[in-house]
Amino acid sequence: MDLNYDFEMQSIFPKAAWLVPECKELLDGQGIAHNMKGNYVAAFVDPATAVALWQETADFRSSFIKADWSTLPYEGEADAGKAHFLIPKSMEIHAKAASGAYSAEAVRYAVYDLHLFTRKLTMGEILDANGKPTCSDLTRQRMSNARPASKFDANKAVMAMASDPRNHRAHEKTTVQASPAKPTEAGLGLFGRAARAFGRKTN
Repeated sequence: MDLNYDFEMQSIFPKAAWLVPECKELLDGQGIAHNMKGNYVAAFVDPATAVALWQETADFRSSFIKADWSTLPYEGEADAGKAHFLIPKSMEIHAKAASGAYSAEAVRYAVYDLHLFTRKLTMGEILDANGKPTCSDLTRQRMSNARPASKFDANKAVMAMASDPRNHRAHEKTTVQASPAKPTEAGLGLFGRAARAFGRKTN
């Protein structure tokens, strides 16, 4: 039985961050919007697919991450913990900017560092002492309960991206051929080319 390679776009900074006036002012001032393309990465909807990906080598997962794919399953805006972490950090930066403790350049770098850290968290790059990805309790439970029915297939993952109708304009006709490479041989080239050609934009 094949894995389910359906995916959605997972936000890095959640919507909740824009509901706090200080955070909204800070993020808007840096040109960061919730629906901007840079605030999203692709994530598989089925936790079993993510578990199968984690059964592959670290190098394989690294190539996946470099192509802007999360190694964690999609959870939408369900992780309240991310907002609970981000909002105080954002408010701290906002307060330092308002008091003059941070220059405009310092604010820019602080927000950039916060976004970069949260992106790594969203991608599954931050590991605990046991080498497991740091994630929400919800995601941890979903992955713990998941049982992959087969090995991860890189070609099928790319084809799922390429065949998703949301990745094409109505007037476009695109034909994609899967690479003949074995799944364990697929690297940044395979995923990177597909991501560039079919990367979904958010509105």
